[in-house]
Amino acid sequence: MSNRKLFKIAGLVGLITIVSKVFGLVRDLVIARAFGTTITADAYNFAYLLTGNALILLGGLGGPFHSATIATLTKLKNDPKEAGSFLIKIFSFTFLILSIITIFVLYYKTQIVQFIAPASGHDMAYREKLWQLTEMQLQIMSPLIVISGLLGILCGVGNVFGGYFWPSFSPVFPSIAIIICVFFFDPNRGEPLQAGVALGIGTLIGAFFQLLFQLPDLFNATKKKYLELAVVKNKEAISDFTYFLGPALLSTTIGQITVYIDSFFCSGLDEGSWTATILANRLIQLPLGVLLTSFLVPFFPRFSELAHEKNFEKLKESSIMVIRSLWFLTLPVAVYLYLFARPIVELVFERGAFNARSSELTSSILIALLLSMIAYVARDTLTRVFYSLGNSRLPLIVAICSIMLKIILNSILVKEFEAPGIAFATSIVTVFNFLFLWYMLRKDIGSLGWSKNLGSLMKMLIATAIMYIFGYLFIEYFPSSIERHDTISKFIFILGSSMMCFLIYFSLSLRLKIEEAEKVFIEIRKKIKPLHH
Repeated sequence: MSNRKLFKIAGLVGLITIVSKVFGLVRDLVIARAFGTTITADAYNFAYLLTGNALILLGGLGGPFHSATIATLTKLKNDPKEAGSFLIKIFSFTFLILSIITIFVLYYKTQIVQFIAPASGHDMAYREKLWQLTEMQLQIMSPLIVISGLLGILCGVGNVFGGYFWPSFSPVFPSIAIIICVFFFDPNRGEPLQAGVALGIGTLIGAFFQLLFQLPDLFNATKKKYLELAVVKNKEAISDFTYFLGPALLSTTIGQITVYIDSFFCSGLDEGSWTATILANRLIQLPLGVLLTSFLVPFFPRFSELAHEKNFEKLKESSIMVIRSLWFLTLPVAVYLYLFARPIVELVFERGAFNARSSELTSSILIALLLSMIAYVARDTLTRVFYSLGNSRLPLIVAICSIMLKIILNSILVKEFEAPGIAFATSIVTVFNFLFLWYMLRKDIGSLGWSKNLGSLMKMLIATAIMYIFGYLFIEYFPSSIERHDTISKFIFILGSSMMCFLIYFSLSLRLKIEEAEKVFIEIRKKIKPLHH
């Protein structure tokens, strides 16, 4: 498949993912309005670490089950009988193992909750209430652990056989389910224990539908009659899957430990610190999720094909092209969020139980996370390159090193800066991850060709710097302290500033002849031209 066709698929996946992210944002708005940065919201987010996060990390696009399925099934896709038998085996194996893990989590739920959220900075009454609420959420959402692995496999099947719609769109279902459940419950009535039920049940119902809507891709990809528990002739396929999955799963799990470390430190800070951290991360993930899903979903199978053919030059060319494209789109977003963090948080979240204190805390965390955006997109791209080469062990080593670094940085920065300090530690660790992976990949397959792309990268930085100046002047002439104004005024402020900033950036990029901007402009002209005939 040509790069141009892959970029078109990236655009389609991007549009679908935007819809999914918009629903996710609406979900966060509904939760923030109903529960703000309170103990109920904190408890749900602590429980979500062990359940909902499994759905995102294990079941999401780019997760270990998704990546292992793509890397292995790509070699079997032309043999429906062999592919069908292989899928039934890994499906059954995954269901069994994750069910055992779920039972373990439920049996030791009290110890687990008190370990990840010790709340050591609070009195015993507060701690017991937080633990009770978190345990309840954990019980309700525990089936998500099983659903996550099965979902990851099904998303991988869809992508291998050209199915991109449902894997990209299905995250909408949990968001819709949560919105409906929260709307049907009035948080002003009853105890917080009752309020939390709406969040947990909505998350579980949505995840079930997310899994259900992947099944058509499975049946279309491998004929139904071949989906049976039969002997897999190609024993190497099962071996490859488990060999790849093990380190990738450990890498994801260990990488997730850094989130548990953050929750551990946040639990001892002011009420709502963890919820504010989650919401700031969601605002960061809104653009990052769209960009990474758009590019890596179609390009990861391409990386795998090139690695399988041992065409390393083309693999390096494709990977640096993806990183450049992601940086071209991410740089202006990061700068804009830095300039307008507070008014954005006010516009998006500040209503109901989410007050001015919540906005101040969330926006300060958001600013501390912005450095991670540039490194994040490059790190995830390089991780997929390692996966395509069949090397899932190195990302595991990087994840282990990151844990040690995160503990040290959190311990230092939380004393001085509290929750924003934890966020800044995340940014530093993400940069470290990217640089480590880049250095090790260079040793494996040689230089990616950064020197040849240095001119383009410098042009991007120049365009971004000029955009920053205009954005700063916009704030000076139209002050961002707009608490007195209504929602419509705030919306106009954000809309006007974003249009000006991004128009300046794109115009300068065209003027500087940045390749990525020219590609976008050519595609826009092609779409507009038929409308004039």
